[in-house]
This record gives sequence, structure tokens and C-alpha cells, in this order.
Amino acid sequence: MPDDPLEPARCRMAAAVTEQDLISEAALAHDAVTEFVATRSGAATVAQSWSSLVRTALAAAARLVGTHRGVWYASGSVGRGDALPGSDLETLFVRADDSTPDAALAHAAQVHELLGACGFRGDDNGAIAARVRFNRTAREWADAIGGWTADPAADRGVVMIGLLADALPVTAGPDLRGQVGTAARAHPAALTAMLQDATYIRAHVPSRLRLLTTADDGVDIKLAAVDPVVRISRWAALSCGSDALSTRDRLRDGAGSTYLDSLDARELDKCHAIGSSIRWRVRAARWNADVPGSRRGEFEDRVELSMLSPQDRTALRSIGRELNGIRRKLDYLASTSTFSSW
Repeated sequence: MPDDPLEPARCRMAAAVTEQDLISEAALAHDAVTEFVATRSGAATVAQSWSSLVRTALAAAARLVGTHRGVWYASGSVGRGDALPGSDLETLFVRADDSTPDAALAHAAQVHELLGACGFRGDDNGAIAARVRFNRTAREWADAIGGWTADPAADRGVVMIGLLADALPVTAGPDLRGQVGTAARAHPAALTAMLQDATYIRAHVPSRLRLLTTADDGVDIKLAAVDPVVRISRWAALSCGSDALSTRDRLRDGAGSTYLDSLDARELDKCHAIGSSIRWRVRAARWNADVPGSRRGEFEDRVELSMLSPQDRTALRSIGRELNGIRRKLDYLASTSTFSSW
């Protein structure tokens, strides 16, 4: 078995001559995930390989659908290199100045239709280049970045800053990530908003007391244990001027800076690694299950704690406590103007 079971399929996808070739190779890539499952590969290894595979699929699909002048970007977990099999795909597009919006949107819709046939679904929240918001000229993107960073509370500015901060071009093009980083550091309100978003609690790991009182032991592993670290690391990277993409690299660059204590960065890295590992074990267990859609990775991240091993339950509760402590600390530091260099 090769070191990376997805590498053969990825190479053939990059060289695909027809859309059917790409669909066939994508199916083989999904089948090859079972080798990761069988060998119990670590979540970080799987995520790096899968993210690269999906970026290759995006580039190949754009090429096969037909030449359209513009640049495709993968964002979200695929752009960061954090995507596990089953993750959705967020995309952005910079269209050429002489391209009409309708033509660029039609092109993007066809690309995503092909990707869907390959088993790579677009973002569940609609952050894809087939929508006007995510399909602009370079000038339009630059103007919008200026607006979002100057007033992040308007026009979903925090969401858009986050997407741009994670954007990785699959072909050569404008440095959207660098543009949004520079603009955010020039506007204190943008970094404040990103920190507030990063420390906002979206999901809890149920405590034993809650189980006794509500009998609800469901937990969304992504929202409760992984996503908070992703958001904090993104904020820290934007704040300190790091151009890193992966969550681990962002934490490394932010550690020891004005924005992130070294010990906190180390704990966050540990939380992300353990949370991602538990999330991957849950997905791996379901990958070959006889569940409609599971072969194409249409998984939910919500799981009942009672379905997990005692070790994983303990680990998730520990992550929950660590994240709550770091959130409170960051909120306090922000309230005391510690991040005054903004």
C-alpha cells in the first residue's frame, strides 16, 4: 500500500481528460478512504491528504467544464488543509474584468455540479462561487474587503473575513488572504469582531450534571471541540500578521505574541488534535456503514456521548473545560485593552 492511499487517484484526477474520467477517479478516491480507516491513520494525516485531493478535484473540474478566465479558491477546512473525508467545500472565484457576472456564475454552477457528481458537495451554508457574493472581479473583492474590515458588523463582514483568511488559490491569482490580513490589521474593529466571534459559544460538551437533569447527551464534536480552536487560531494569525493556513501553524505563529500566550497556544493545539481525532474516529466508523449517502461522506458531526468510549468522553469534557477557560481569558484581556496595538 502506498504511503498515501489517495495519491494515485489524485494524480489521475489532475490528468483527467473528460468529466467522466474525473467522476470515476473520484469514486476510486472515496473507496481508497477505507485504507485510511483500516490502518487507523491519524486525523492530521488524513486531513492533509483529503484536503489536497479536493483541491485537485476543484482545479480539474474548473478545467474540464471549460475555459473561463478567472481564479478559483478553496476556502474553509479544504483551504486550511484541515478537511476530513465528508467535509463540504467552500469556494470563491475572482473573475476576469471582461467576464460578465452571468457567465462567471454559470461557469461556477457547472463546476459545482460536476464536483457534486464526484461526491464533493458544496458548503452547506451556500458559501460557493456559484453565488454572486462569492464571485467578483479583483477590484470588487478589494472594495468589499475594505468595507468588511472597516465595518465587520455589516454585510456579514466577520463571515467574509474568515472565508478570505482561509482562501487558497488552486491556480495563480490575486492574494486575497494577504489583502484581508493587511486590511484587518488596519482596522481595530475587524480584529475585535473576529475575537468576539472566536470566543462565542456555539455548542457545549454536556456535563455529567446536565445528563442527569436533561438526559440529553448529544454533542456536535466539530462545534464544541474543533471549530472554537480554528476560530481562535484564525484571529491570532490575522492579529500577528501570520500568513499560515493550517490551524496548527497559526497557533505556532501566534504563540508567545501579544495576542496568544504560549501555554494557551499549546493547550489549543492539543484540544484541536484530540478533538479532530475523535471526530475522525466517529466518521471512520460510519464510512462503510450501510447508511444512505455515507459513501459520499454526508455525515453529521453530532454524536451521543454514550456511543463513545469512556476515554473519548473524558477527553471531550476536558477539551470543553480548557476551551471555556481560554475563552474567558481572551474575553477578559480584550476588555482590559491588552490588545492595544490594534
